[in-house]
Amino acid sequence: MQKYTDDDSSSTQPIRRSHSDRSRKKEIKHRERHSEKKYTKTEGERTDLLKGKALQIDGAYVIVETAPNITTRARTIKSTISGNVNSTLIAVGDIVMLEQAETDISVIREVLPRKNKLSRLAHKKRNTFEQVIAANIDLIGIVSGASEPPFRPGLVDKYIVAALEENIGVLIILNKADQLETDDRKEFILEALTYYRSLGYLSAIVSAETGEGIDELRDIIKDKTIVFAGKSGVGKSSLLNTLFGQEIARTQGLTKKSQRGMHTTTYASIIAMPDHQGYVVDTPGIKEFFHFDLDPTQIKFHFIEFLPLQQQCQMTGCLHIHEAGCAVSEAVDDEIIPEWRYNSYVSLWEEAERERKSRIGGI
Repeated sequence: MQKYTDDDSSSTQPIRRSHSDRSRKKEIKHRERHSEKKYTKTEGERTDLLKGKALQIDGAYVIVETAPNITTRARTIKSTISGNVNSTLIAVGDIVMLEQAETDISVIREVLPRKNKLSRLAHKKRNTFEQVIAANIDLIGIVSGASEPPFRPGLVDKYIVAALEENIGVLIILNKADQLETDDRKEFILEALTYYRSLGYLSAIVSAETGEGIDELRDIIKDKTIVFAGKSGVGKSSLLNTLFGQEIARTQGLTKKSQRGMHTTTYASIIAMPDHQGYVVDTPGIKEFFHFDLDPTQIKFHFIEFLPLQQQCQMTGCLHIHEAGCAVSEAVDDEIIPEWRYNSYVSLWEEAERERKSRIGGI
C-alpha cells in the first residue's frame, strides 16, 4: 500500500484583509454592541416584512432573493436584529426579513437563526472572531486539483471536520481529472478517494476543461444548496462556469513562482442553478481555513473510522495522540487506517489545541 504524508502544514496565520473584510468593520461593531441583547424573533409578528435569501454581499449592500428570479438590494441598520450572537451579522445563504422602502434599497430588519454555517477564524488586532463565509448549507463540495495545485488530504480533512461540526453533507470533488493520468501520485489519489467513499462520503472526479463527470456532478447536487470550497487555483470558478454552461465566475491560473492560486473570487456569492434546481455558493479561495472554536477533544469523533476502536484503547478518553495502548495507533501500524489520514487527525488536533490555549491565555 502506498504511503503518503501530507506536508501541507496548517498553522493559523493572520488573514490578509480584502475589501469585503474591511467593509465588515461596521458589522463587527454592530455585533459587539448587540452581543448581550436577547434575541426576540419577529417573523410572523409583522405582516409588512418580506422573507428572502441573501445571495451576495456587495460592499455595504446585500442582494436578496425574495422569489424565484426576483432580487432586491438591501442593507442592515443599527437596529437590525440577529439570531446569531457574536458572529458575522449577515452572510450569503442567510434568511432575512425585509422592510421594503420607498427607495430602491430595502432594510434588513432581522437575520434569522442559521441551521448551520461554514466559517473561519478572522483576526482583529488583539483577538479573533468568527467570520461566516456561508450559511444554511446542505452540502460542502471540497474541490481539489489533481496536480496543479497538488491534492492535499490534510486540507480535505479540515473541511470534512468543519462540515461534520455543522451537520453539513460532504462531497469530495477532484477537478482537473485530465491531469490525473500524468500525475506520479495517481495511485495514491485514487486510493484516497476510495477510502473516503468507504467512510460514506460522496466523491466525484471531474474536469471543467473536458466536461468529464459534469453530468454526474449535476445529479448529485440537484435541489441542494452546495458551497464549493478549496484553495485558490483548484478550478472552482471554471467548474462553476462549466456547470452553468456560461461564464458566471472569473477564472485565473496559478502564480508561476509558487504554483499557488491567485484569488479570482473576492467575496462569497450564491447562485441559483438553472430552473432553480438548487443553489451553488462560490467562495474566495482560502489559504488558511479552520473551524471557529473547535474543541480539540471532539475532533476524534469526526474521524468515523476511529469510533469502533475507541473501546479497545487501554486509556479511558484516549485522544489517539501519544497514549500507550491506543487501538487507533495500532490500526495505523497495521495499515488498517492509512497513515496520511491519521496524520491529518494529529495535525488538526495540534492546531485546535494551540487555538484553545491561545484563547485562554495559555500561550
